[in-house]
Amino acid sequence: MKTKLFVLLVSLLTWSQVFAEIREIAITIDDLPFVGSANHDPRKLQREHDRFMNIMQALIDRKVPATGFIIAGSIEKGQWELLEAFRNQGFELGNHTYSHRSLNSVSAEKYIEDVAKADDILTPLMTSPKYFRYPYLAESKGERRDKVYEFLADSGYIIAPVTVDSKDFRFNSQLFAIPYRQRPQRLNYLKKRYLNFIWQQTLRAEAKAEKKHPGVSRQILLIHANLLNSHFMGDIIDMYQEKGYRIVRLDQILAHTETGEETENGDNDKPAAGSVSDVVNDIFQ
Repeated sequence: MKTKLFVLLVSLLTWSQVFAEIREIAITIDDLPFVGSANHDPRKLQREHDRFMNIMQALIDRKVPATGFIIAGSIEKGQWELLEAFRNQGFELGNHTYSHRSLNSVSAEKYIEDVAKADDILTPLMTSPKYFRYPYLAESKGERRDKVYEFLADSGYIIAPVTVDSKDFRFNSQLFAIPYRQRPQRLNYLKKRYLNFIWQQTLRAEAKAEKKHPGVSRQILLIHANLLNSHFMGDIIDMYQEKGYRIVRLDQILAHTETGEETENGDNDKPAAGSVSDVVNDIFQ
């Protein structure tokens, strides 16, 4: 009898711990409207339209939020309307620069010009809060980093960090390498490998988060608007939900970080334009 009671108590404690765990993730999608360029080719533009819609429909069907980051110089004919449709469905849109250059390869002044050019174009599209994502996640170092940071802060931007990098460009390249007629029978194998990789990346992020907040995992996923995710967006969402994650807005994740930077109202519990490393370190450490 005592043994049974002990087992029951252990079971109840275990279940209470499971239910006490917080698992939340925000989905962020880079390189909107779509990875690559259609070069104004009507057939390519139609394919990009259909693939973009596949990604958006997967989000709509599952009623989950997402934040997209636009390369302003990549918007081609008819794609502005796609981005409006994305925003009108309640999804967020942020700035991913005009030409998608790495801050490691240009001066701070040139980079700031590029961000400002994108800002002028994207202002009618962007949502609030006003998000920025560094191309290649490259924030550089020293004076160059500080100058760009100051500009972003003065412009009212919140920098969107990443804790789970899907490295989806690798799998997207593999998908394109498969002859078109062979893709249907090979998609499932690629999907399993891709989802497993994302999950392993998530487990690594969880392990880091556990050190600071035991039982709490709040993550930010990076994927791209590409062919791969036009096939697997729904599978990514399903995987996370099956593993106990709530998919939440980006601001809900950032609300739990402290960068030490003060916002205009004097609060320091929500990051304004803080460095990516500061925010990520606060989530993990």
